[in-house]
Amino acid sequence: MDFSPPVKRALLHRRRILCEGYEREDGLWDIEAQLLDTRSFELPLPLGGRLAANEPLHQMGLRITVDRDSIIREVEPLTAHGPSPECRDISDTYRQLLGLRIAAGFSAAVKRLFGGRLGCTHLTDLLGPLATTAMQTLWAAQIRNAARGDETPIRVGDPKALINSCHAFRSDGEIARVHWPDSFTGAK
Repeated sequence: MDFSPPVKRALLHRRRILCEGYEREDGLWDIEAQLLDTRSFELPLPLGGRLAANEPLHQMGLRITVDRDSIIREVEPLTAHGPSPECRDISDTYRQLLGLRIAAGFSAAVKRLFGGRLGCTHLTDLLGPLATTAMQTLWAAQIRNAARGDETPIRVGDPKALINSCHAFRSDGEIARVHWPDSFTGAK
């Protein structure tokens, strides 16, 4: 993907977020999200010391394991690098995700559980992409399984909840007409 040519500039900060979804041999799925922040210059740390250019300022991740009902069965938070030793202290708080279902209301639960001082901004930021990666992974498994003749349901949320959740899924659009004809509001 190429943006238009930029004005002459200098890189100061780079954030990389990587999300991956894996199917496990036990019938569950692992979803991993990793975040890496680096600076292009030497950085003084808040409690003293310095971070060399391009060394990790933040290097954090979350692995969740979900079942076919989109329920989180395992959680593994990880803080390898943070600008303060306290950054590691909050990681285990994310085990509160156990038992939550990734569906409508998930974002509100995340805000309630990890908002402000109750969580880490960076780990919490990973939960949005982590949740959408989980949904995409389960949909991929469902589509692949159906192509193989396996119709065992994988509960990827209520499809009706997707209507009007984005431009492509608008109620008067082509996807709604094809996949949710009883909810289609466009010209018939």
